[in-house]
Amino acid sequence: MKRNLKLLLTVIAVVISTTYACTNKSQGNSKDSTNSTEISQELKDEHTSKNSLDWSGIYSGVLPCADCEGIETELIINEDGTYKLTTSYMGVKDSMSETIEGKFVWQEDGNSIKLEGIAEGSRSPFFKIEENSVRYLDMEGNKIEGELENFYILTKEGNFTVEDKKWQLIELNGKAIENSNPENYYLIFDSKERVAHTKVNCNLINVSYKIKKELSINFKQSMMTLMACPDGNIEQEYMEVLNTVDNLSTDGETLTLNKARMAPLAKFKLVIEE
Repeated sequence: MKRNLKLLLTVIAVVISTTYACTNKSQGNSKDSTNSTEISQELKDEHTSKNSLDWSGIYSGVLPCADCEGIETELIINEDGTYKLTTSYMGVKDSMSETIEGKFVWQEDGNSIKLEGIAEGSRSPFFKIEENSVRYLDMEGNKIEGELENFYILTKEGNFTVEDKKWQLIELNGKAIENSNPENYYLIFDSKERVAHTKVNCNLINVSYKIKKELSINFKQSMMTLMACPDGNIEQEYMEVLNTVDNLSTDGETLTLNKARMAPLAKFKLVIEE
């Protein structure tokens, strides 16, 4: 009888011990799972456009318009929290550009901004920051949906692989540049000023430019020194090329300026600064 009682007590002790261990393990797994979920949620919350994208820059495009051909729009947002919005109604007689400047604030989700200084009811002050683009939102800050939803996007201008670097002109209209050197034949795209500083022969040229969708380029107004150079024709030939080209291509070491799919009109090589 005592032997059977002793055996029974031993079995009960083992069962209690096993049950306690399983309970603790279950609670531990549940706690670990909860902690893992919380950490995952925290990481998800931290991953926003504000802290994960290179959002400062210039964005441009044409937004839909109910009573005109479109609204040519340029939005500049800066790291210091300021912005500049320029709009122009296309196809409207006596249309003038409107420019608004001020500060912007990030919304709680960290993915959208609100432009301050926009007259209430005049237009939506909300934009969503996306990868290399911004999306114009409705008056409540929501995505505009429908057939035209993808037309409410402004794309980021510029191309970091070619800007703020020195390129040496080595070929023009298919002909090699004689005595080319990086001091007298160069091109530098200044991304902040949006001005290309370039020199051909002995004259300095400053010309404004726009790079859209990384490869589309357009040169505009220019200023040039008027020094008498040994080969006075090359500057004029070079300026004609800048006024003609509409796209660029680069492999990081060479740069070409092109017209449509024609042969390159100007070819440059990267200058490695020592």
